[in-house]
Formats: sequence, structure tokens, C-alpha cells
Amino acid sequence: MHSTKSAVFLLALAISASCVVATPNLGFLDDVFETLNRTGQEIISGFVDATKNGTAIAGEFLDSIRNSSIQYTHETVEFAHKIANAVHIAATEGIIDFSEALRAAIDRVHQEIDRVRNILQRKTLKDALATLQTINASVADLEIAVNNLNDRIEEKKEQYSLIIQEQWSQWGDAQLKRVDEQTNGVGNEEAEEILDELVSRYSGYLHSCIEELQVQQATYEQNVHEAVVKYYNATNNLTAQIELCAQSNLNFLSCRRGIEKAIRGLASAPADLITLKLQGIRLLAIGLNASGCVGQTLAQHELEKPNVERELDEIIKRYQEQQDSTEDDSSSDDETTTVSE
Repeated sequence: MHSTKSAVFLLALAISASCVVATPNLGFLDDVFETLNRTGQEIISGFVDATKNGTAIAGEFLDSIRNSSIQYTHETVEFAHKIANAVHIAATEGIIDFSEALRAAIDRVHQEIDRVRNILQRKTLKDALATLQTINASVADLEIAVNNLNDRIEEKKEQYSLIIQEQWSQWGDAQLKRVDEQTNGVGNEEAEEILDELVSRYSGYLHSCIEELQVQQATYEQNVHEAVVKYYNATNNLTAQIELCAQSNLNFLSCRRGIEKAIRGLASAPADLITLKLQGIRLLAIGLNASGCVGQTLAQHELEKPNVERELDEIIKRYQEQQDSTEDDSSSDDETTTVSE
């Protein structure tokens, strides 16, 4: 089974993410919330109420999800995956928008440097240019880290899906065929229930191997998104200040103070973006270590297969005993008829 705790953490992330009120990607979870069914609405309402009451994710709301129906839990997990995907899209699209804004700002500063003749003002603009170029390089590295992390997790999911399809499904099909042939189809329904339960349970185990990583990825990408929003706005502020100086009659000192203040808003950007890049690399390393969990799950599945085969043998045995009983009854009826004659 999927961890409802992990799903709830993603719901918590959705609540906090929906409070981000800046560009780019304003309201990036709107589409997710708009497509909520009734269960999804109850999930969010329950989470908000639990938070207001001070119980948060560790209290009554988490217990209610743990004790809820299987369908409710599955929909909670499905909704959590949608949130994680929305956060990833927001982070990646935000980086793209930020990169475009940086390039536009760099071009604009170049134009002003070529136009301005005042040496001190040119120095201020060159300082702005150096800051923007450093940030632009950091953003490119961050984009690679974010995409590599997501690609690796998706590869893991594909790997698990192939395991389920190629190994488990083939074995399950062979077992079902055996039951079908030896019971003339009578035992198929019961056998399918047993086999479906096994595949469902162990596919859940496999996905749980990276579920915590998915939560960490979503949290990480939310941090990326917030940093991008912060420095995207600071970059726009710098560009606006340069435009103001270029199009107005502000004196040199006022322009210089305004530009230097805008540059200070970007001062921490290079270090913050490098830190986020390194966090992404560390998470990628954690993702590569998920194979240990997968190996243990596959081994457990192999150990349980004989038990399932014995259950299917019991289905076949019951059918054959019923057939033998029916044949014995038929023989007894034939003998009785012969004696009577």
C-alpha cells in the first residue's frame, strides 16, 4: 500500500504552495484544485480544518485517512501525485521564464552601457551586468539538476512498471492459464482475485520505494519555485530601475542609488541557486540508492509466489474433488438403474 503519510505531506505542500502570490506561474495549482472531485474537496477541507484546530498532519486528520475506505485512500494518493506533478511543472517552467527574464535584462544592460558615457554610471551598470551573468550561469546549472532528478525518478517508475508487466504479469498469466485448463474455467474468478491482490500489493511496495523520494523532490522543487519567484521579481525590479533611469531626467546619484539597491536584492541569488543545485544532486544520489528497496521487494515477492501457487493448487484440488464426487454420484445412479432392471 502507498504511504498515506507521504500523500498528506504532499497535500501540506499544496496548501503552502497555493499561498505563493508572485510571478512566474501564479496560481500554478489552480488547475489541480479545479479538477478536484468530491473526495478531493473533502481531503483539502479536512486538512485545512485539521491545521486550524492545531492537529495538523500528525493528528485526527491523518488518523481519519488511515481509517478511511480503500477508495478514499487511493484518491488521496492520486491527488498527491497530481500535486507533485504540478509543483514540478511550476519549478521547471519558472526556471525557463526566469532564464528568459535574465537574458532580456542582460541585453538591456548592454544597451545602456553602450549608451552611457559617465564613467561611474557605466561602472554601476557593469556591476549589474556581472551580477546578472553570474545568476544566469547558476540558473542554467539549477535547471540541469532539476531535470536530471525528475528524469531519474521517472526512469525508476518505468523500471518498476516493466518489472510488473514483464515478470509478475507473465508469471500471473501462466498461473491463471494453469487454473483455467485444470478447472475448465470454473476457478478463474477466484484465481484472478488472488493474483490481482498480489500484484496490487507488491506494485504498491515498489512505488513506495521511491515515494519518500517523491515527497522530497516535491518539497525541493517547491523551494526552487519560491527562490525563482523571489529572484525573478528582483530581476524585473532591476530592469525597471534601469528603464527608469534611461527614460527619465533622474540625476546620476539617484539612478546609481536605485540600481545599487536593486542589485542588492539579487546579492544572495548566486549562493542560493548553487545551494539548490547541490541539493538536487544529493537527492539524485538518494534516488540511485532506491534499488536496495526494490531488490528487497522483488525477493519478498519471489518468497510469496509459492504460497500463492499453493492457494491456486487448492482451487484446482477442490474442483477435481467436486468432479470426482459428481462422477461417483453418476456411477451410483447407473448401478442403481441396472439393478432395478
